[in-house]
Amino acid sequence: MAMNLELYKTTTMLAAIEKTMPLRKFFTKTFFPGVTTFVTEKVIFDYKKGKRPMAPFVAPRVGGITVSRDGYQTKEYTAPKIAPQRILTVDDLMTRGMGENVFSQRTPAQRQAELLAKDLSQLEDMTARRIEWMARELFLGKPIIVKGYIDKLDSEYVEDQINFGFDNKVTLAGADKWSDPGSEGKKLENLKKWRMEVIKKSGTAPTMVIFGQNAWESFRKDPEIMKLVDQQNATLALMNPSVVDIALTYCGKLPGLGLELYTYDDWFIDDDGVEQPYIPENAVILCRPNLGSFSYGAVTQMEADGQFHTYEGTRVPKSWSDQNSDARMIRLSSRPIPIPEDVDGWFVAEVQ
Repeated sequence: MAMNLELYKTTTMLAAIEKTMPLRKFFTKTFFPGVTTFVTEKVIFDYKKGKRPMAPFVAPRVGGITVSRDGYQTKEYTAPKIAPQRILTVDDLMTRGMGENVFSQRTPAQRQAELLAKDLSQLEDMTARRIEWMARELFLGKPIIVKGYIDKLDSEYVEDQINFGFDNKVTLAGADKWSDPGSEGKKLENLKKWRMEVIKKSGTAPTMVIFGQNAWESFRKDPEIMKLVDQQNATLALMNPSVVDIALTYCGKLPGLGLELYTYDDWFIDDDGVEQPYIPENAVILCRPNLGSFSYGAVTQMEADGQFHTYEGTRVPKSWSDQNSDARMIRLSSRPIPIPEDVDGWFVAEVQ
């Protein structure tokens, strides 16, 4: 059976990618679910930052007062590029795959089609994890540090950052730390204060609190909180833990504040090879679903016809061959940027 080169046309692979189910991810699905694509590498967007002024009164016989558009800011970014790629060699096509029968009669062409599907799926998973990490960094109120690697050894890179000026955060110190005995009886007051900060700045109320593990242990063991969860006071605080997702645990609700309480227990490997929790152990985040969305810049690449083509979309595949080495490369490119609707719409605390 001849090798089917139509498999590697960009349009063919695009159709295949659209049919694959992406990984379910907590941050991208819950907080930044929307998707917008652009026809250029540059992404232009508006987001809110700052207070909302009232309209002014005007004196008699004055037509009106011109007001400035200072309720939002407009930014333009060249979307950072994610582009993992994988090589396919003759050896890969001639060797039995994992789980394949020892006496398999599969042809190299059949293995080629299967390997293409697996490679695209794995490259998609890697890309989705990076996008999830970008959403996580923004969710934690951090600038998103983008390291564009230059060499194969990952030793040289160009560094940039995506920064929305998030300042709705606090780091507790001294007796205010939740781990300090002096903080007993203050934790609920902290949540009330931080919730009011979000309402004051954004005009919307948070509906969720997500705790790191240490923060949750300190919170639930606080005498004031323990008193609230007493059966006689069940109308004030409901604490009936139930797992609502693979890594997300519902721990209860504070009806008086309209806050559902959660822990999120999942980890990732950072760029230095260190395992990190998605929610830091001492973090407390007051938030709500749908904080923003993702915008994707276009990907321009040279195709087999020797011409440059620009593709608008969230993922753009490419394949090319090296006849001298009897090898074929598969690449999956994406240019994502997470966009907050209102950068004051949530609050991040490090309670230690």
